[in-house]
Amino acid sequence: MRWMSFLLLPLMLAACAGGGDRQPDASAAPPPDWPAPVGSVALQDGQGEPDVLLDIGIVVIDPGIPEDESTLARQGIFPEIRQAEARYQSVLLRDVLVASNQWGAVRVLPHRTGSSPLVVTGTIVHSDGQDLVLSIQATDTTGRTWLSKTYRDSAGESDYPVTRDADPFIDLYRAIANDLAAVANSLDGAALAEIPRVMELRYAASLSPEAFAGYLTQDAQGRYSAQRLPAAGDPMLARVQRIQNQEYLFIDTVDEQYVELFQEMAPVYNLWRQYGREQSIYKDEYQQRVANRESHGRRGTYAQMEQTYSAFRSVKIQQQDLHELAIGFNTEVAPTVLEVGDAVFRLNGTLDAQYDEWRNILRQIFALETGMPASP
Repeated sequence: MRWMSFLLLPLMLAACAGGGDRQPDASAAPPPDWPAPVGSVALQDGQGEPDVLLDIGIVVIDPGIPEDESTLARQGIFPEIRQAEARYQSVLLRDVLVASNQWGAVRVLPHRTGSSPLVVTGTIVHSDGQDLVLSIQATDTTGRTWLSKTYRDSAGESDYPVTRDADPFIDLYRAIANDLAAVANSLDGAALAEIPRVMELRYAASLSPEAFAGYLTQDAQGRYSAQRLPAAGDPMLARVQRIQNQEYLFIDTVDEQYVELFQEMAPVYNLWRQYGREQSIYKDEYQQRVANRESHGRRGTYAQMEQTYSAFRSVKIQQQDLHELAIGFNTEVAPTVLEVGDAVFRLNGTLDAQYDEWRNILRQIFALETGMPASP
């Protein structure tokens, strides 16, 4: 990519120039709508509570790439890398939620579906190695909102270089996990038990609206509740559960690929974030010097020019390596082979395409078994 050259050129020129009369960029200070950093956060271990352990589906975080491509270089956003970051962060959040011992199965989903009692979505507001800002929402299948909050964490010098099993922004993910756990612990057992029941009925209705009409009610606020339940041993519900388990099988299978790509990406991605933090600090320092008309600071010496170029060359190599990994992380999902009864299915393409194809196959199987038309 050539964007990095344009991004770093002003910084290289700044290192070689005097203060001049330029005014500081407003971006030197955090935007006023950013929250304060979460600080140091200890992950709450809730082993043994709450009484009902809900499954969680984490929809791959929205990369938050602006539609106006002309602004990408100025904001330091590289689409392929940002898309890879979104998947990386989704897997990391999954790992933290698993470590909290507060939940059932925690799965990363390519997009939102009705197969999870509690769904977490999010958007990257900002990410540069110095600050990470995520907007996070969480709702359960009854329509109850658990979270709608923006989180920010700032990396310090001690966070780099990144050590194994550590992340500069781990406190942000712990804060999200703790907030979700606080909501779960505030609900009584009956309210928690209602969530997976409603999820199962809504999933069943998505497969066969005719067969499962009347089981759910929805109030004026859009909240769902179970009006009645299928009889014990209902064969139609048993088919729904089998189809749903096959959907979970797909997600669990692809999860392994997520983890492999996550681990492959981590070393060079951590170097990239470390460089991003250093450049962010340098830019802020330069802008502050300009604002204060300071005569001291870094001078445009040959040694400084050489150091700046050396840093540029180093990060360019890192950026190219990360770009290649990002492409793999985004698109090179291995074919998935799944078995249903005596039939074997091979799914190809991106994860999104595979997931859509698999759900369509499952709907067709359900329709054939029940003699009912497949839902759209």
